[in-house]
Amino acid sequence: MDFNVLCKKLEKVTDNYKGIELKLIDTDSIVIQPWTRLKCQYGCPNYGKTLTCPPYAPKAEEMLGMVSSYTKAILFQVSLCFINNVGGISKISAELEEECSRLGYYKAFGLGAGPCMLCDECNLEECIHTKDARPAMEACGIDVHKTIENNGYDILGIDKENDSYFCYGLVLLE
Repeated sequence: MDFNVLCKKLEKVTDNYKGIELKLIDTDSIVIQPWTRLKCQYGCPNYGKTLTCPPYAPKAEEMLGMVSSYTKAILFQVSLCFINNVGGISKISAELEEECSRLGYYKAFGLGAGPCMLCDECNLEECIHTKDARPAMEACGIDVHKTIENNGYDILGIDKENDSYFCYGLVLLE
């Protein structure tokens, strides 16, 4: 399916999020490095507090294997000021993934960014929001800065128009 046609069909999801931008990318442009998990473990106050973050999220080696089984992905950008009350990038990724699956991309899999925001406190025994929770890209070893830079986005990610900054998510496609 042509990407423009796919984007038109994804409007069912994207219309809910002001200013979202979708970009079709080659998975070869996704950079995976093991150091990203260390940034989560040493420096992030959410380490170990949600099932979408380390140590629960897939490791870089697993993500490398997974990404290599795909050829395309949708990289999306949305201003943080538009996602704070909707469950975060994880929920948007899950919604895009679900719609891509309906459109015939049965292997579609979404990845979020940052800690899951679906619950006030994560039930670390079993996720109660499996439909909407998705692992954070950086938690799985994806170097988000290098990946967005490889695909033409500014790594500073400043949304001057809305006095905010951009967040990114990914949906793997085949």
